[in-house]
Amino acid sequence: MPADNYPARRAPAGQRAVRRQNLRLVLRHVSRNGKSSRAQLASATGLTKATVSSLVAELLDAYLLIELGPEPRGLTGRPGSALALNPDRYAGIGLEINVDYVAACVTDLKHRIRYHHVECADNRADAKIALDRLARLGSVAIRAAHEMELTPCGITLALPGIVDQVTGRLLRAPNLNWTDLPVVESLGDRLDVRPEEIHLDNEANLAALGELWFGGGEALGDFIHVSGEIGIGAGIVTRRALYRGARGFAGEIGHISIDPSGELCGCGGRGCLERFCGQEAMLRAAGLPPAAPATSTGDPGGPISGLLAALQRGEQQAIRAVRQGGEALGIGLAGVANVVDPDTIVLGGIFTPLASWLMEPFTAALLRQTVVTRWAPPRVAVSSLGPQAAVRGAAGSVVQRILADPSLFISGEEE
Repeated sequence: MPADNYPARRAPAGQRAVRRQNLRLVLRHVSRNGKSSRAQLASATGLTKATVSSLVAELLDAYLLIELGPEPRGLTGRPGSALALNPDRYAGIGLEINVDYVAACVTDLKHRIRYHHVECADNRADAKIALDRLARLGSVAIRAAHEMELTPCGITLALPGIVDQVTGRLLRAPNLNWTDLPVVESLGDRLDVRPEEIHLDNEANLAALGELWFGGGEALGDFIHVSGEIGIGAGIVTRRALYRGARGFAGEIGHISIDPSGELCGCGGRGCLERFCGQEAMLRAAGLPPAAPATSTGDPGGPISGLLAALQRGEQQAIRAVRQGGEALGIGLAGVANVVDPDTIVLGGIFTPLASWLMEPFTAALLRQTVVTRWAPPRVAVSSLGPQAAVRGAAGSVVQRILADPSLFISGEEE
């Protein structure tokens, strides 16, 4: 991997602030490169060897780094000791509520999945019941982390709606029929966790970050990750960072109208994209009943198992429904691509298992209506994470907060 292009160090804003920045530089370099010696860290960051040695000592004492032993350096010279992130001390907890399932995930500092579980259930009836269900699963995940001798360092909750990250409130989730709920406070009470230890985000945003950290990563370039469930959302990643928009609400592509005289949507609009290619829309078009989520555990792709079986049997109504959904999705994404100009569009959620039937009409519609197709058409990829992307992104976002400010774990560094 090429060396990181670190920004030049600015004039000190205080010794503590400079040390915090340098701790972050060192830890992030090790994270991005897998392992590094002290000499490599000094060369990559521009810090002196003495400063690097001091910073590394603090990170080792805080159990954020471990030493792997000497690294061979050729025929001459003393071998340096390789440093790596410590995967066996700290963990991030990711939780997700979607329309027809709840999920939990635990990941360590190396973004390795240490625990993952899904419980299928209809969460539309009552927010209290859904939060109780999620809290039970969250408690199991926290207990699993402790049993692996991992210290949970925070929780991120993924929700399919518009959220206010500052207040911790869900503002609106049309497909859940939830409005203005203090979800962070409510979940904190149930888990006996302080609200400031729980972060909230839109599930499509976290799915895009999950793709960045666990899936295609840097090879995707600037990309749009499309999450297909009952609703449809998108996360837009540019220069390895999530684009949120002026108020944090970017990516609500499921409510782009592609037929103003079409079917009424739960958002109040008509002819919204998800009314053509959302999970329930395609099931109805295929002549199948809307999936009734099982109460047992399973993969959240389970609700489309009947549709997949019909497709595999070659049933023409099912094939036609998915192809029409793929075409509608391509039309909707073409408009987004014309504005954003991504390198890649990634199909995730239920679109991952449906890709074999959906990809051709989707790509044809996308390229037909994307103005730069002749010169630089966007690539189309299928997510390797599928419906797991959001909850994995949620857990990964906790790890990213640790890497962003390791001083919080070092005695005497608090401001």
